[in-house]
Amino acid sequence: MEKYDYIICGGGASGLLLANAFIKDEFFNDKKILIIERESKTLNDKTFSFWDNQSNVLDRIVFKSWEKAEFKDSEFTSSFNLSPYKYKMVRSDRFYSYMRKKIDRASNFNYLNANVIDIEKDSNRNNVKTDQGDFLCTIVFSSIYEPKKYDFKKYPLLNQHFLGWTIETENDLFDENKIRFMDFSIEQHEETRFMYVLPFSKNSALFEYTFFGGDIMKNSEYEKEIKKYLKNEGIEHFKIVEREKGVIPMTCYPFFNENTDHFIKIGTSGGWTKPSTGYTVKNSIEKIDLIIEHLKQDKPLSKIKFKNRFWFYDVLFLDVLVDSRGKGSKVFSDLFRNNDPLLLFKFLGEKTNIFEEIRIFISVNIITFVKSLYKRISNLSI
Repeated sequence: MEKYDYIICGGGASGLLLANAFIKDEFFNDKKILIIERESKTLNDKTFSFWDNQSNVLDRIVFKSWEKAEFKDSEFTSSFNLSPYKYKMVRSDRFYSYMRKKIDRASNFNYLNANVIDIEKDSNRNNVKTDQGDFLCTIVFSSIYEPKKYDFKKYPLLNQHFLGWTIETENDLFDENKIRFMDFSIEQHEETRFMYVLPFSKNSALFEYTFFGGDIMKNSEYEKEIKKYLKNEGIEHFKIVEREKGVIPMTCYPFFNENTDHFIKIGTSGGWTKPSTGYTVKNSIEKIDLIIEHLKQDKPLSKIKFKNRFWFYDVLFLDVLVDSRGKGSKVFSDLFRNNDPLLLFKFLGEKTNIFEEIRIFISVNIITFVKSLYKRISNLSI
């Protein structure tokens, strides 16, 4: 069996970002590294979006960025400048291509298209079994997400699911400098639903019909609502140039409890998806920095827990969404109606201090969150 220092199981966003971090740092030049990914990863199968007020590794491949945003519900609209932030979007096909080229140029990397069948772990080494052979290594980083393995009763799983159309119109209809971050003015159908709009030019935009929770539907059901939304916006003559569909698991389940000194879960599989929003990529970049620090200082990987007060806030927020019975949009509306939107972006990015967080908490129906807290404490399930 071939032996490696590190094996990365999964060549999606988190796996490739981790590989890039190894390539950038001379400390890892003498490490032999294998990436195992079952798919070809060449299509634009998703878009990676995030907001940032500084440069990062993805800036060279940003497809489009925006400096203005808008929030809507059935009663009010809030438009605002994002500065000092920018909202950025990266196409996955360009991301995969960019990262693969860097990996192919790195002499200490191998890339294998294969299915991971099992990972046998012990205290000294790991055996990664695939349909293309078995491989030994010192440390495994796994982004393989297997939700059926877990019991989500204590920490509920709320799927964010969506279907999007990128359309082109005959006339110039869009403000290409402003995103529609969330539009809850659409019918909620006793769930939490919103439309997300990214304009790429004056006549091209992505319209994404998104759910927090509820059942995953047939494509035709999402598309029916997108058509209705476009008609209400006065958009009747257009062509669909791309489609995307996805499911993002939102949960505070402590996947990191499976980490050992020689095995660590990454990406969605490791709980890196922000539980209250579904954003993953920016979280991954920050968490990879911590992993790199641990490896270089020979700190035990089992100590990486990613559990802080923001994780606790997300626990309560997900409980509220699960119990909201279709009134989850009211929570978001209260947040944007009663706070500076930039403070909310700072909070969702986990950069606020405790005093700013108190201001945010008292701006919503605090009784709802107190009930969630009481329920957690009474069941001893924090």
